[in-house]
Amino acid sequence: MYDNTGKIFWISFITSFFVSIIVVLISVLFIIPNISFLNTDSMNDKIEVPMLEGLNVERAKLIAMNKNLALFIESEKISDISPKGLVMSQSPLPGTNVNENSVINVVISAGKEIVDEPEEVKANIETEIKKVVLPHYAGLNIDDVQRDIIRINLQIGDIKYTENDKYPSDVVIKTEPISGLTLAENSAITIYVSKGAGAVTVPNVYRLSKSAAIGKIQKAGLKVNQTNYTTDIEYPFDIVIRQNPKSGTKVSKGSGVTIWINSEM
Repeated sequence: MYDNTGKIFWISFITSFFVSIIVVLISVLFIIPNISFLNTDSMNDKIEVPMLEGLNVERAKLIAMNKNLALFIESEKISDISPKGLVMSQSPLPGTNVNENSVINVVISAGKEIVDEPEEVKANIETEIKKVVLPHYAGLNIDDVQRDIIRINLQIGDIKYTENDKYPSDVVIKTEPISGLTLAENSAITIYVSKGAGAVTVPNVYRLSKSAAIGKIQKAGLKVNQTNYTTDIEYPFDIVIRQNPKSGTKVSKGSGVTIWINSEM
């Protein structure tokens, strides 16, 4: 009997070989190009979404446009942290791959919430912030100073009189607070006013030498404004034999005293 096993084997082998070739060709031509993860052209068309959070919305639009993407402001949100106009969040997230001309939705900051104050509160605030610069009043008459203090919407506080060698009577010496400070309206001002130089007692310089008499007069807060010379044989020479005002007289501090020195002609 004839054995055809070998012939059948080779017919099967050849048939399988050609079928395999046909399957491979079909895969290469029709199936593989349509697999997205193997299609490099499809990957090259994707665009990576840029980081826009924290940017000004105008700059964010420019960056998106340069990447062939569109920016859409989805909403505005009040924020105490982000200044007005900054991008607070975005979708899709940065780093996501999207198609060209895709839209990036963003939420931008509307800035801090503005709360309308009642008219009465606004009026009180405006009143509180009104300020006045205190002028320099030293050397001016007290009456003029009081009128000016009232004119600039300040209050006259205490008026204190004190002896002063520099300023005459009824002249302002200084103020508290000091001049030049910025004060709230209706602040009270304390005024220090001169009542002139203090009264002092003229010392007795009778029978003193000229130098001793001058020293004693100056120590009392007075001055020798004139020295006269005369001759009286009843007194020793080179001593004070007369003075004006007389000793014990009350005079203003800094006043002058005239003395007469007994001198040998």
